[in-house]
Amino acid sequence: MKLSKKILLVPLLLSTTLTSCSGANKAYAVADYRKTLVYHDNFKIVQLTDLHYGVSTDFDEANAYVTKEIKESSPDLIVITGDTFMNSNAKIVNKVVSFLDSFDVPFALTYGNHDFQGDYSSDYIGEVLTKTKNAVFVDYADDDIYGKTNYFIDLVNGEETKYRLYIIDSNSYWQSGLFVGYDIIHEDQIKHLEKIAEEYGKVPSLAFFHIPLFEFTDANNLYKEGKIEGTGTNEEKCSVGYQKSDAFLRMKNIGVKGMFIGHDHINDTTLLYEDVILSYGMKSTAEIYHDKIGYASINLTSSSLSLNDIEKVVLK
Repeated sequence: MKLSKKILLVPLLLSTTLTSCSGANKAYAVADYRKTLVYHDNFKIVQLTDLHYGVSTDFDEANAYVTKEIKESSPDLIVITGDTFMNSNAKIVNKVVSFLDSFDVPFALTYGNHDFQGDYSSDYIGEVLTKTKNAVFVDYADDDIYGKTNYFIDLVNGEETKYRLYIIDSNSYWQSGLFVGYDIIHEDQIKHLEKIAEEYGKVPSLAFFHIPLFEFTDANNLYKEGKIEGTGTNEEKCSVGYQKSDAFLRMKNIGVKGMFIGHDHINDTTLLYEDVILSYGMKSTAEIYHDKIGYASINLTSSSLSLNDIEKVVLK
């Protein structure tokens, strides 16, 4: 089932009605979800997250932060891990996507729980992204995979894939009766990742999504007890999905060495948990709550990913 995540936000009232697109869904080949970029040693990824551009945004301020983050870091690729928009409209989407494209740096994007709280269809952001010069982006409105972004980027040197980046939609809200919680990465999405690894081989990989898995909570508890290595501090609970799944184990089994998320604005830990790095990004504008602003820099080398390869840079 293809999810249409149009969620309207009105003052003090959130409508969490989720509707699926009508008509038959299409099974695309794994190759249709693949993008490639040329790898070189010390390939730098900058993770931005939770920009929250909307009708109340001070664009001069928000754009100044994003400009500094990108120009200061000089990345080979920008990955935005959700909530680029909130309470937005089509004009703002066009403006922000054009702004991101203007840096002439490849950028990838997945969605968070707020991106579709706006006056546009659930496919609109993707339609705008696919018309840009620099967006590294795949989404099919009529495919048979849950969510809106389930693609991958292979960093290649000749015919060899050095690293793989899974760009995953962790979806938005889940409702059962009166209970509303955050959604999860669904079973068919995980099977899709496994099929990618089966067809293109298992290689060192990173996964980028928005909502934390339960393992982020488990890792933080062990970190506070001094039982695992890490950096940073979590100052709010990990706002996980409505239920625990086996997504962590199954992603680890296909070669994922690091998982990078957003969502919780006051958390900035990077932890080594069961040989996988679990890392929060940093809220990258002053929108919504919390004013600790910055970005995460991920340096990919020919050796395996380590805690030392990830740096959090605070601008404010």
